[in-house]
Amino acid sequence: MACLFRAPHPRPALSKYYRTSFSTSARCPASLQWKNNDPEALADSLPPYPYGPARWYKQSNLGLYGGQTIQFGNNVGDKIEVKTRRSWKPNVLNRRLWSNSLKTFVQVRVTTRTLRTIDKLGGLDNYLLGEKSARIKELGESGWWLRWAIMQTPAIKKRFAKER
Repeated sequence: MACLFRAPHPRPALSKYYRTSFSTSARCPASLQWKNNDPEALADSLPPYPYGPARWYKQSNLGLYGGQTIQFGNNVGDKIEVKTRRSWKPNVLNRRLWSNSLKTFVQVRVTTRTLRTIDKLGGLDNYLLGEKSARIKELGESGWWLRWAIMQTPAIKKRFAKER
């Protein structure tokens, strides 16, 4: 099962000077980063995301944005109160977050607001395993993939079996 979450290594072309060692292990089909995976390869094992991809802020499909999008408003001048349109973009960071169940760091694009929520809940695993529909909706497609990967680990399976 651990092989499922490692990135595949490209194989060099064979020549008479360079040979690869013989291996009986299967190639790793999936990466923990959503964009590195082939959608057709994961369609069999991964349940479909119930809310579909983001339609307006497509960048949020590739990270944990917590439902944040670009917001629009006005700057209003002091003297003559002229309105000037402007936008506020989410503060997106690339972070390596520790996953207790996967026993590894997961590199993910995450907003600062979502980072605060992750800290408040006690870690990435607790954030991703939230059961409310609003939490699942704000995960997005990449968060749904990470949630599924965490739910496949023996530690989480044992935890869910104990809760039943």
